[in-house]
Amino acid sequence: MKNKGIFAALLDMIFPPRCVFCNEILLPGAKVCKKCAKEITQINRVKCIVLPASGKTISCVSPFAYENKIRQSILQFKFHGHRDFAGIYAEKMAELVQNQFPEISFDFITSVPISSERRKIRGYNQSELLARSVSQCLSVPYDDCLVKIKNNREQHKLSEKERLKNVLGVYQAKNTEKISGKSVLLIDDIVTTGATLSACAAMLYQNGAKFVACATVAEV
Repeated sequence: MKNKGIFAALLDMIFPPRCVFCNEILLPGAKVCKKCAKEITQINRVKCIVLPASGKTISCVSPFAYENKIRQSILQFKFHGHRDFAGIYAEKMAELVQNQFPEISFDFITSVPISSERRKIRGYNQSELLARSVSQCLSVPYDDCLVKIKNNREQHKLSEKERLKNVLGVYQAKNTEKISGKSVLLIDDIVTTGATLSACAAMLYQNGAKFVACATVAEV
């Protein structure tokens, strides 16, 4: 353990840690510089999302608002390969999940899937990276139990009514025997109207989930 600590200290000297938001050099152990930390407001928002077909209501927690440095960082994370943001976001998401659902023992964590074509282009699913990081923070297993079976239009370009129609029949459950009777935490990067999360949560409930809650990095 002592040698491991010395090795980590040497690495910090050779490759000093940098702020994930502005690339400023940091003291060992830090992840965000003081300047950026002051500019990031944690809102800890809870959004209620109604599942249209069943009328069930699910809660979605988001530590941040989709604005300023958080918005810029999510765009970098989602489209420009900055996977290192996942760990920073996950810590705050996990804290909020624990505070909001203290009596819920989640059986597993899953994520909103993307199409195979988009994954090939991007190289990863940002929601899966978040979910796996939250899984580590909460010591709850990750299970890839949803799949996207249709390519649909990008949600951010649509109205609220169009968004609901755009996600109909888009997602499907797999390994359904793992879902039945389970409490599931569903992860995505951002929530706007909640249409995507609603469609995925509905699929989990249709396959026997006992309880579903959601968490995102930010709320629009």
